[in-house]
Amino acid sequence: MDKSNQDKAILMASFAKMDPVALAAAFGGIWGLLIFVATSLLLIQGAAEGQEIGPHLALLGIYLPGYEVTWSGAVLGAFYFGVMGIIAGLVIATLWNLTHYIYIVLTVARAVWWKMMAD
Repeated sequence: MDKSNQDKAILMASFAKMDPVALAAAFGGIWGLLIFVATSLLLIQGAAEGQEIGPHLALLGIYLPGYEVTWSGAVLGAFYFGVMGIIAGLVIATLWNLTHYIYIVLTVARAVWWKMMAD
């Protein structure tokens, strides 16, 4: 393996691309599962007589239309958070790949410039 191919292999291993679809699926699944579990635990635990179940978690209803601390709310919240997780995963992976691409392009351009100046 010549020097340029070895350098290219090192760069490819160091700055591996993230798969946006895979990260989106992972984030969506985890976020959806987390809100479902949080709501379910509150419902199973219950509340004292005359108190509301999960008043703090119920505040998510301000931002998520239809969300309540109920079993149907747990499913709806899982859907909402799943969609938000998918969007977050896509954005994070895309930004990760973009910043690494820009960094590699600038580094290679700088190396070519220095090589050109040395010759």
